[in-house]
Amino acid sequence: MHGEFVWGILIVIYLFTAGLSAGAMVTSNGALLLGGERFDRIARWGALIAPFPIAIGTGMLLVDLGSPLNFYRLFMILQVKSPMSYGSWAILLFTVLSLVYFYLWLPEKLQIWRRPAQYVQWQRFLAKVMPVLAVIVAAYTGVLLNAAGRPLWQTPLLPELFLVSAFSTGVASVILAASLSHTWRARHHEIRVLTIADAVLVILELILFATMALSAQLGTLSQRLAFAQLLDGHYAWMFWFFIVILGLVVPLLMEISEIRGKIPVKWAGSLTIGSSFLVLFGGFFVRYAITYAGQWSGWVH
Repeated sequence: MHGEFVWGILIVIYLFTAGLSAGAMVTSNGALLLGGERFDRIARWGALIAPFPIAIGTGMLLVDLGSPLNFYRLFMILQVKSPMSYGSWAILLFTVLSLVYFYLWLPEKLQIWRRPAQYVQWQRFLAKVMPVLAVIVAAYTGVLLNAAGRPLWQTPLLPELFLVSAFSTGVASVILAASLSHTWRARHHEIRVLTIADAVLVILELILFATMALSAQLGTLSQRLAFAQLLDGHYAWMFWFFIVILGLVVPLLMEISEIRGKIPVKWAGSLTIGSSFLVLFGGFFVRYAITYAGQWSGWVH
């Protein structure tokens, strides 16, 4: 049965951008803590990207609420049983700290004060703290839908899907920026490691989608009918073509070709950029399809 569409494109943009920021932050943190100077360009790009998508998405969310100037009321009290309350505080803390982390990675000439020796220590400290917030922010986008009472959104593993997709889009955004940059262009070994990481994440997404489909078939009638909107219903064309084929399978094949070194050097850069763009494209439509398809059907009584 056709449902009432309450959450529209602004919510989709928020779900996508929040996950992208979280993924870019984790990419930067991992590059700094595990790779050190060998992955400094990846760490820098992740830090420079992270604050802005979530800031844009949060702005869209506030506009969608209808009273953006009253957003401060979300932080007047912590509601122990409300996932929205926890999520709001996590988003606020993540955004503030990601701006601090962004500043620490700016070139010295752009900083108000000269970079003291402690900056490196602050970078590493935040790199240890931010992944926890990033996981909360990324998973919260799925929890928010999960708690909204629609049968598709209550399919098991939805928060996990959004978490893995967030990391994948974050990695893809860093690969894209680091590949297009003239100033801090990533080195070959940096791109290769990120490409391997993203290929693993894409495979996990495919496994999660398959598991969710099976779980829906074993669930309630409402969940079966709701998930059918993705598999062979109103949103099937978007799910199979935009998400599975263009957003997951094609970039995965491209990434595998890159990893195996089967691509001529002159085409390698274009393939890297293309696969990263498709991962971002697919990540956006994961949110779009699930948000809208979730509102297409209601509970069957």
